Amino acid sequence: MLKQLRSELPKRLREDPEVRGQVIAVLSEYLTTREETAAILAELRQMRADFDRRMDEQGQRIEEQGRRLDEHTQVLREQSAALAALQRQVMGLGARWGLMNEEAFRSGVRALFADQPQVRVEQWRYRDDAGQLLGYPSDIELDAIIRDGLHVLVEIKSAVSACDVVGFARKADLYAEVTGCKPQRRLIISPYIDARAREAAKRLNVEVCEGVTPPEL
Repeated sequence: MLKQLRSELPKRLREDPEVRGQVIAVLSEYLTTREETAAILAELRQMRADFDRRMDEQGQRIEEQGRRLDEHTQVLREQSAALAALQRQVMGLGARWGLMNEEAFRSGVRALFADQPQVRVEQWRYRDDAGQLLGYPSDIELDAIIRDGLHVLVEIKSAVSACDVVGFARKADLYAEVTGCKPQRRLIISPYIDARAREAAKRLNVEVCEGVTPPEL
């Protein structure tokens, strides 16, 4: 019967309007009309257009954010470079300030004892070709105050660390070895001496003086 229906149905649909109408009525419950199909296609096209528009907007936002990030990165780089330059300037000024104050103190000590011929203020210089102090050839300098055979070695620094104390003690030992004069006192004078420097000075028999008051002789 199904085979017969398949062979006769097309012919009946073409020749019998009533049958054709009944079939269309039944199928209309399951199939969309042209208008409905057109409406669905239009809605799909609109959805695609909205999607494309949103993707374009999102892409523009991402591009803008990337541009702003590049600008911020450039600003940070410029600020970092400016900060590094400022730090170098500050460090340079600090170093020059320290050197100027050290030299000013030396001049003050010389002036203080200028009317005492028995007191000499000297800056001892020695070329350590054997590298005894640093392990390689270097120029060594020490401030020495000498009175009646009494040698007081003085290190004047704007700030003192434990390494500075150790270095000064080794220079004092080298001074004694080279000159044959054992210093009676070894002084470090500075406006700032940290805690580890104090401990090192205590262990190495180095006196520390915070301030700029010259030693009494």
